[in-house]
Amino acid sequence: MRKEICKILKASIFFISCSTFAKDPQVVIVYSADGLANPAYAQVIAGIEKINSNAQRIETTTDNNNLLSLLDAAHADRIIALGKGIVDTIYKTEYRERTLAGLMYFNQSEYSGVGLALDNRILVEHLSRLLPTVKRFFIVQQAHFQTIDYVPSNLKSSTTIELREGVDSLDTIRVLGRLLDEVSASDAVFIPANLPKNILYEVSKVAWDKRLILLSTNLSHLENGALIAAYPDDFALGEQLGRLVGHPGPVYENIRVIKFALNRRVAQHLSLEFSPVVLESFALKIK
Repeated sequence: MRKEICKILKASIFFISCSTFAKDPQVVIVYSADGLANPAYAQVIAGIEKINSNAQRIETTTDNNNLLSLLDAAHADRIIALGKGIVDTIYKTEYRERTLAGLMYFNQSEYSGVGLALDNRILVEHLSRLLPTVKRFFIVQQAHFQTIDYVPSNLKSSTTIELREGVDSLDTIRVLGRLLDEVSASDAVFIPANLPKNILYEVSKVAWDKRLILLSTNLSHLENGALIAAYPDDFALGEQLGRLVGHPGPVYENIRVIKFALNRRVAQHLSLEFSPVVLESFALKIK
């Protein structure tokens, strides 16, 4: 009888020990007070907390000493930092290796986390459904300001995608200008997200007159000539960051869930008609 009791006690101790070591990591979400003025922050945080219900929040400034003491007090095992200022501050501390970055553009050689750049393969897969008559998709962007990560892919033969980059803002504008002379109505062009307003106006006018399809990753371009804007689903971005908490080492991912917005007036001008099902898939429709 005593032997049986000892076995039960040992099993109980083993179970308790395993439960202790297998406990969920303490996740801390760090963001700036100024960041909350952007609605995207609230959505991303809500997504993170859906996956990590016990996550703590730290609202702070980029004061390194203050932030370090807050992280120490929170006993942070894993940190999700939102915004470049906060990420850069934490990366100067001992918490660097525990930090996942979000709500900023970066590549896998710079930080761990989910970069805001959209994956061209996912993007064009969706656009091929939304715009089946388009044969070529062109991406025009500035080097070191890529809002679309370009990875060569094996798309169906009837659809191709090409990247055109400029070394700086002025060169990118030149690249875009030359491309607008080349493309036809069966093509679609992603214009640079950081295109100056005065240039955007001129580009939109040319596209309107030539009945060319303009696309963008800048939602504000939707009101300035773009037919469709592609942008991240902020809540899904938060969920994606939340799941990466369980990844043991450095990791980089692109946005996996993309939303699309449509300018009805531009669609009408281009004589484009969408089925009710396709039209419903647009998260936002204007005009």
